[in-house]
Amino acid sequence: MKKNLLVLLILYSSGLLQAQKEDTAYKYWMTIGFFFDADVTLNLSYNFALGENFYKVSYQKKGDAILGGGFNHSDFLFREIDISIGKRLQFEWFQASLFTGPSYVYGKRRFRNSRIEKFDTVGLETDIQLLFRPANEIGLGIGLYGSLNFIKNYAGININLTFGNGK
Repeated sequence: MKKNLLVLLILYSSGLLQAQKEDTAYKYWMTIGFFFDADVTLNLSYNFALGENFYKVSYQKKGDAILGGGFNHSDFLFREIDISIGKRLQFEWFQASLFTGPSYVYGKRRFRNSRIEKFDTVGLETDIQLLFRPANEIGLGIGLYGSLNFIKNYAGININLTFGNGK
């Protein structure tokens, strides 16, 4: 009886592992985005699937001056951490995804009298990723993002590199 129970338990657990393997194949990717103009924008996101929905956890850094660090022309340094939910369209060579969710925004603001004040607030983040994926493990594209928050709303564009098994 114990042997039958052990064999049944092994078969059941291997079936669960196989089902888990099939459900999670090709459903995660990491995106590194950057853009340089009057200031520097960098972001890092991890995107994954649970069931039918896709989720994104990301960190974004916006507003550093290109030379020497410090503030940009708008007098704001932003840092944002967000957890978003979204959908993805997948084609043979192209992937488009839309994410939105709550974010925690913090940073520094410089005033005209050179006083610097730290801030933190909550917001609503949106991210659109348009990626060309010639290989399964790597891709290149653009990201459009925006943040509605209580300090200063902002939007922008990134050049994205993507890595992972998202295809």
